[in-house]
Formats: sequence, structure tokens, C-alpha cells
Amino acid sequence: MRQRLGTILGITWALAGCVPAGGGGDDAPDVAPRVDMGGGLLLDAAPPPDGGPIADQGAADLGLDGAVSDQGGPDAAPAEACRDGLDNDGDGQVDFPADPGCESSDDDDERDPPTECEDGLDNDGDGLIDVYDSDCTGPSDRVESGPNRETACNNGVDDDGDGQVDFPEDPGCLSAGHGTEADPSPLPACANGEDDDGDGATDYPADPGCAGRGDEDEADPATPPACANGLDDDDSGAADWPADPGCDAAGDPTEVGPCGADVAVVDLNAWVAANGAFEDTLEGRMDHLSAVCGGGAGGEFVFRYVVDRELDRLTFSTRNPGTVAPVVMYLRDTCLGPDLQCDRGPAEDPGVAFTLERPAPGTYYLVVDTGSRMAVGPFRLEVDAVAPPACRDGLDNDGDGALDLADPGCEGTEDADEADPAEPPVCANGLDDDADGLTDYPADPDCAAAGYGEEQPPCGLGSPIARLGQQGGELQLAPVQGGGFAQPSCEPGLGAETVIVLTLTEPSDVSFQVLDQAGTPVAAGLHARGGDCVLAANEVGCRRAAQSATPLELVELDRGTWFLFAEQGVVAPAQPLTARVVVTSAVTECNDQVDNDGDGRVDLADPGCERGRDGSEADPAEPPVCANGLDDDGDGLTDYPDDPDCDAAGDPDEDVDCQGDFFGDVCVVWLSDACVGGSATQLCADRGAEVITEAEFRAVIAAGWMRPDANYHTMTVAQYSGCAGDIGNMGIPGWGDRHWNCGDVQDYCNRSVMCVTR
Repeated sequence: MRQRLGTILGITWALAGCVPAGGGGDDAPDVAPRVDMGGGLLLDAAPPPDGGPIADQGAADLGLDGAVSDQGGPDAAPAEACRDGLDNDGDGQVDFPADPGCESSDDDDERDPPTECEDGLDNDGDGLIDVYDSDCTGPSDRVESGPNRETACNNGVDDDGDGQVDFPEDPGCLSAGHGTEADPSPLPACANGEDDDGDGATDYPADPGCAGRGDEDEADPATPPACANGLDDDDSGAADWPADPGCDAAGDPTEVGPCGADVAVVDLNAWVAANGAFEDTLEGRMDHLSAVCGGGAGGEFVFRYVVDRELDRLTFSTRNPGTVAPVVMYLRDTCLGPDLQCDRGPAEDPGVAFTLERPAPGTYYLVVDTGSRMAVGPFRLEVDAVAPPACRDGLDNDGDGALDLADPGCEGTEDADEADPAEPPVCANGLDDDADGLTDYPADPDCAAAGYGEEQPPCGLGSPIARLGQQGGELQLAPVQGGGFAQPSCEPGLGAETVIVLTLTEPSDVSFQVLDQAGTPVAAGLHARGGDCVLAANEVGCRRAAQSATPLELVELDRGTWFLFAEQGVVAPAQPLTARVVVTSAVTECNDQVDNDGDGRVDLADPGCERGRDGSEADPAEPPVCANGLDDDGDGLTDYPDDPDCDAAGDPDEDVDCQGDFFGDVCVVWLSDACVGGSATQLCADRGAEVITEAEFRAVIAAGWMRPDANYHTMTVAQYSGCAGDIGNMGIPGWGDRHWNCGDVQDYCNRSVMCVTR
């Protein structure tokens, strides 16, 4: 009995109501037989104590009007059930007006009318009938209307871990609104492996009396349901379950499937499990469906896919060599509902791919449709369901009783294996290794997981630590004051700072800002580092305090741990400050670790990807320079990844890429605008660059670079003709005659350092 409109169950009840009380019928209630008050036999009466004959109770019979008349004889009219003094339907209520089955004292049937949750009607008009409506906790519920709440029996999750998901599949579910999937003991009649009603059919979905595996009664209704009546009710050319694709079980009240009459639906989960991919042709298919982006050119295949567990991503793809003609592909959460995604493949790239990030549990309908009347042919549909790593999948993968970050085998959320090491890691060894009075994960906040290798803070600068994950968020900063430990590049960072440890599970853009209690940005210096947070050379972004109205924007940070520094100054702020970190996933086909176009190459190794943010792996008609097998720049290195000048296989040239700004032919990758101590040569080397030469500096000036303010009265330049050894402070003609550092002087306050790559 699926989630479809129909009145079969209502008809069934009406017919059942015509069976006299105490009469035949498989579903007749257990009621006490009527007592013959006339001169005939007192049915079922106990014999007198002495074993003698049953006494004649007299000739008085109840007439139709309820009056007692001494008519005698066997033809006296029996009393109506609703005034006979008996509990005829066994519900604990007797006669009118106490029994809800009695409309009046003349009613001859005490049986209660069917509730809204068993009457075969869609009483609240939401498209869900009776026990398939999540507002019905069972067939005895009187009201079907409600908010269609999510329960354990309709949430798409195998809550009790028995391999069966939701109603009607899970034996613990009496209805879609049932509150638990826990299987009863013994199992219900429709899941116990026995033919309880002796009709030759056993359990759901084979027995016509079973609404689902949790149904407690296999008794067949008086009128067979549409999927077990021997008729082709929907004129589809197939009759009943399992022959008719519209029937999910023998007990279904209609043969019309979730996608309409005559539309067969392929169980994609089962097909992929058995075959790995679905291959067929659209030639000769019937045309039933279409979508906003097409599909009216010819026939289609319809697939049902159930997400019953947590997934990081789910990809449906026909973008592979097995798809030879353009297809239209669309995805829905109800077969006849609106499109969630819709796309069509052109002639040169006929396939389509959809990727759902962290798809919600539930049932999805995917349609592969004809894209062109002029070109119809075979296609191959592949499904890639990427489960979360073992250390954040919510499962006890190694069976040690510990899950995910609480498992000693997990160093972090991205670990793919929960297997415990031979020796307990520091954060699960029962010792307070850092003597801070806190022991192991999760008690010690320095332990990111039970498998973490040290109880020391993740950043060894001595600054207060806070943590955020992929979701970002807001957190209150503990007031700090005094001297700081981290020196940013864009201005002196003299005050104390808080370090936010940000763990990203996806490539992301990050926006970082500090606000006061009113939500107004405050003048706090912000900077960020990757790798070892102690090293200034690992800085990936810096924003001066004077620019407080603008967040620090960090673009395309990779998966992993990053350190965000909020400078709070030498004096603690009067009121606590709030750090706001907004994380926006930058996952695309070129960085999602999936072979989206099915060519055996993934992400940056795919010729369709010029950079990690590209939206498609589809290969161009001609191989790009960094994937053409040639050493185009003559440096002895060929293509990606061997040539470091190739950022990806789809890079259109093997030339040096500038990660900063070009001024003419000079690539300036870093320019300090504040005093930076130490050797300028080393500062640039830490950034994979070199100090600018005199010739390059003159080229930068010639290309239009202007000194922005007086702070640029020094410029660190290597190989200037006036430099001798480590002597600095040489002038460049036209720019003054003082404060020009040759680049190697230690402990010189370099107010400007210009680094270049060659």
C-alpha cells in the first residue's frame, strides 16, 4: 500500500461492514454471538450446574422497537447490537452512546468506523494515504492531517542498523509516522517468514494483506488490492505485483507507480550493486517525461536511488565514452515533482554529470532522457557515492566500541581508517602528558582527537587557542593583553593575539573579521598562516587594523589546518570581541577528487582543468599545452606535473606563472609595506622568490609602479652597482641617495622589500 491516492481500502472496509456480527469473513471481528431470548436454544450458554437440560428462558423476545413481547418461537427478531447489552466488537464499550461504532440505539453494528489512518483516503490532501502518511503513527490513529513530521520510519536512515530502511521495509515500522525502527520480538506477521494466513503468500511484499514488513496481520482484505487482483488495472500490459512496474508490493492499492501509468522505474541501488553501472540505449524508449531543460525529443529511462547513509558527495554521470548521443538528465526528489537539477549534453560532449554535496537522506529520481531527435543511442550511467572518511562517518568501523574522533585510531576527521595503533596515542593513553591537569581527548582541548599525537597546543606560540571547522561560525574571543607572539607582514603586531585553528575538509574561501558586541567591525589586525603556525614565512594573508571595515579574504584554501590570528592589542579590549569566520566551499569538478568525465584522470591531472576552481573536467577538442606531450618552453621538463610552470594539465602554457603582479616582464610576488627585520634575501627565499635586482627594479618603475607613500623611502635591491659586500644604505639615482638596502644586511629595518620570481 504505497503513497498513492486511491479508495480501494475504503471500499474494502465498506464491504467488510456488510458481514453480520458473528458471521463469516476473514476480517470479521471476534464478537460474542447473539443470545436467543426465545424458546429456542440459548447459544453458547453454560449448562446448569447439575448438568440438566438448559432452562427455557421464557417466550419473551425483543421486538424491533426494543419492547419485550411474549412472542416465543425461533423467528423472533434479535436485538440490535447497539442496545443488546453486549460488547459485540470487543472494544470495551457497550451499546449506544458509549460505543463509537454506534450512531444510534437502532444501529445493528457496534464495530467502529475506520479511522482516517485506515480508510484508504488521502484525508489531508498531501498525496500520502493512511499508514504511508507520516502523521499516522499506526492504523488506529484517528486523524491523518498534520505537519508530515520526520520520524525514524521516514528519515531515509537505517536507524536500528538491521539493513532495512524506513516504512514499509523495516519490520520495526508499523507506519511512516512510527517513532522507532527497533524490531519487535517476535517479528510481526509480515516479516516472520511464515504464511500466517495460509493463503500461499508469505510476508511483505508478497502477501496482499501486508502494508509493510511491520504489519502485524497478514489477513487478506475481503476485496483484493489492485496489485493482487489478477487485473491489469492501469492498462499497462502487465498485471499485479511483481509484473507491473507500478506495484511495489502485492498489497499496493493501485498499479500506477510513482512516475505515472506505464512508467517503469529502475532500482539504481540494486543495479549498481550487481553491475557497477547501467548501460542501455534510448532508441525505442517510450516518451513519458520531460524537464525544464528538455527531454521532449524522445524516450527516457527513470531510475530510483535511495540515500540511506551519510555521504560526502553523490555523483550521477553519463559523461563517459559509453554515452554516444546527447542526453538530457534531470534529478528530482519526487518523480513527478520539480527538477532539482537539469542539464543537457551537446553533440561534442553528449553526457551530463550531477554532483550533490552531502545529499540529504531520502529517495531521488534520476531521468536519462533523449537530447536530440537526430541522434539517439547508447548511454552509460555511473554512480559514485563517496562516503565520509572512517573517522567522521558515525560508524564504529573497527569494532572497538569507539566512534570517529573518540577512536584511538583517528588523528582527525579526514582519517580513512579507525584501526587502533599498537601503542595508544598520546591523547588516548590515560596520562596527562602536558601536565595541564587535563587528560586525553576530549577532556584536554589540545587533543584534536583520541588518536592525536600530542597534548600540546596545535600552535606553539603560547597564544590563546580557539577552534572552528568547515562550517565556520562565530566565537567569542577571550580578552588578552600584553605582548604578542606572531608578527604579521603588513604592520607591526605588537599586542597579544588569539589564534583560531580552522580545519577545512573541503577547498574553501574564508572571510575573517572581528566585531564588537554591537556587531560593528573593530580595528584589529588580522593575518593567517598555513603549515607550522610559528613560521612567519607561512603567512597566506594579512589585513591592517586600519582596514577594519573589510574582512580578511582568503581565497581557495586547501583542505587541512589553517591558523587565523586576531590581534587584540597591548591593552585588553573593554568588552569581549567576536570573531566571525565565514567558510564557503570551493568544491568544483576540478578539485572534488572525482573523475567527473570518466577519462581516468582526476582534478588538476585532467586536461579539462586549467586550475582547481574550474567547474568542468570536460576535455577540450585539442590537448592544452600542459598535456600535449611536448616541452613547449624548452626547459627540459614536459607537461603537468613534471613542469613546475604548469599549474594543471589544462594550463594553456608552460611559461612561468606569476603568483603576484606583473610589471612589464617582472613578476612581483611580495611587497612589504611595513618594517621587516632581517635579511631581505632570506625573507624572499622563504617565499620561494628572490630580492629584486637593480635592473628589475628599474623595469618595474618603467612599467608604471609608483611609490604609494613616504614609507617607501627604502627599497631592498640586490646587485646594485653601488653595493659592496654587506654594505647597505646606497642611493639609486632619481630616488634619493639614502636608505637603499642591498639585500643581505642582517637586522636592518627593511621598510620595503620587493620579491620577484624569475
